[in-house]
Amino acid sequence: MYLIVTRSFPPEVGGMQSLMWGLAKEMSKNFMVKVFADHYENHKEFDKKVNFSILNKRANKVLNSVEKVIANSDYTKDLAIQNGVEQEKVIVINPGVSPAKELNKTSLTKVESLLKTKSPRLITVSRFDKRKNHEKVLMAVRNLKQIYPNIVYICIGYGEEEQNLKDLVNELNLGGQVMFFKEITDDLKNALVAKSNIFVMPSVKYKSSVEGFGIAYIEAAQYGVPSLGGSDGGAADAIQHDKTGLICDGNNLDEIYSSLNSMIENKSYPLNLIGLILLNNIKKF
Repeated sequence: MYLIVTRSFPPEVGGMQSLMWGLAKEMSKNFMVKVFADHYENHKEFDKKVNFSILNKRANKVLNSVEKVIANSDYTKDLAIQNGVEQEKVIVINPGVSPAKELNKTSLTKVESLLKTKSPRLITVSRFDKRKNHEKVLMAVRNLKQIYPNIVYICIGYGEEEQNLKDLVNELNLGGQVMFFKEITDDLKNALVAKSNIFVMPSVKYKSSVEGFGIAYIEAAQYGVPSLGGSDGGAADAIQHDKTGLICDGNNLDEIYSSLNSMIENKSYPLNLIGLILLNNIKKF
């Protein structure tokens, strides 16, 4: 039997949730798998649909009793060691993503119709929560608007901070610069990402929550879109600083603003971003 212990699992939505679901689903084709996950609303309905067992409770002291601990980034490796996991047990394997889907022509046409002459185009695909740091991006967009009056910031997702973010958009007078999308098709989401200039997610540590890696950066890179990530957490494993994007202090508004402005002016980040990321990951083995 194989045990998968995770805080992130469907029906909750997110990059890590999708990763852990994919891992459990594929392993269950050949092995008996049991998943230990945090409780989530409506989990029983989801659990009934799968062919492996999911126990919704925290598992304590498991990491010290296994042969190997796989961390998804150098950050999470260091975090595990700091919390008492033996260093020789921990190895880093960065998460992968499914190959980029071919862009749908109808969706591409729709995106161009929606965005028209808006440029530069910034985009975030994530849950609306404090850790993702949408607020400071909005504040940076307010300042960038003075230089780039046609700037647009596309926010795809949903979450408890949605109304607060919409209120902030109104407060900052950004109604013409910010577009919210949720419950859209993958084709439209991919087209919006592909037609954007910068993927923006300068995540921060909020309470006990932190970005362990950042699959969304890799997904954007597959479409040749550079990213701005935060120095808190594992974004540095997904973004090669000054090659496939920039890493900044997400707690510092001036740094977010200056990083975005630099990326907009620079336009020299290589199109083959995914190749550079893969090369970097291969070197770790």
